[in-house]
Amino acid sequence: PERSAGSPPMLGIAEYDSGDEEEQPVPSGNTASGAVSTPTAVEGSSSAQATPGKGCAGNGSTAMAGKAAPTPSARVSAKKVAQLLKEVTAAKSATAVVQLIRRASADCYDLSWASQALYQIAKRSTAKTRKEWVRDPAVKGLADKLRAESDLALVAGSPAGYIDLLLVALEALRLLGFQDEKAQVPALERVAAKLAAEAWHCPVKSLARLRWLAPLTLQGLEALADELRSRAVELNGHDVVLLVAALRKADAHDPGLLTKIVARLRGEGVHAGLAATDLVELAEGLGKLGVNDERAVRSLGQEILRRKGELTPDESHRAHTAFQGLQLPLPQVWSSVGSSRKRDGAAIITSQAFVPQEGHEKKRRGNQDIERTSPPRVVRDYKMMSY
Repeated sequence: PERSAGSPPMLGIAEYDSGDEEEQPVPSGNTASGAVSTPTAVEGSSSAQATPGKGCAGNGSTAMAGKAAPTPSARVSAKKVAQLLKEVTAAKSATAVVQLIRRASADCYDLSWASQALYQIAKRSTAKTRKEWVRDPAVKGLADKLRAESDLALVAGSPAGYIDLLLVALEALRLLGFQDEKAQVPALERVAAKLAAEAWHCPVKSLARLRWLAPLTLQGLEALADELRSRAVELNGHDVVLLVAALRKADAHDPGLLTKIVARLRGEGVHAGLAATDLVELAEGLGKLGVNDERAVRSLGQEILRRKGELTPDESHRAHTAFQGLQLPLPQVWSSVGSSRKRDGAAIITSQAFVPQEGHEKKRRGNQDIERTSPPRVVRDYKMMSY
């Protein structure tokens, strides 16, 4: 049919749509501190704190940025940070963590995953590979950002969990040699003052880290030691290693805290999750501190022997030397072979100790270990073959 001259033109097929408008990207820019901002964002002062995980589109620090209004881009940034943290935690080696840093540190820096990434590199590296990683440009760049954050972070108004992340970053910087104790004193003083004002309401792991990082002249160190003694039952293996290393410093001996640590070492599962190198350092620390608790030392030695395959020749030699100093040679940490009896009240308990024999262990069958089928039977009776 013909249309009149004044009628509106007909729309083509391509012009008809479902009515859903295409979502337009939200314009974003980088503030002076590197946090994501939008035209509706409210610029905060330099003392305002941002929630960790919200500054993902720049190289700045989330703890030093002003709070921004929630936007779609901010939500995407939080999801990205959570994904990066998950990948860092699931990484099986320092190499995998470094590859992740090379891919993400320039685009999505945030303290929550960056501190864990540098810490994983320090804990999953040997003494040789650690020296190589600290020369890597990506690792050095991430360390520079964490060092700048620790120098300028305003701890007084920090959100919940920020101090725990900052202490992880400080430990990683110390382990890799990017910062020494003197350079970290200002940040540690702010952290200690913040925790003391909150009556030390934080995970015991953060308290152990602070005790290891802090110099002996730090104000409030005695109150920190009292808190650690009262919460010693919450310590795990990593916390014990840090505290023993802290007590090995000159003039840092604390008999009350050491007694609590030794009692914790008698417990079950305290060595779970520790690297073989940590076990050797723990044995050396106990020997240096003069610990002679047979039960704690024997349990540590048994764990070292279970994982002797993970030790380097130098670490194995150090372990044997440490147990000689503990008056319990490492090969003798297991009970004597045979049966023994001891009285428990009115009952007599008999214990039997066995020693593993070479070649008696159960071998795990891999995916390629399949049982072969028997060969076909060959019949030699020609008369039977004719049927």
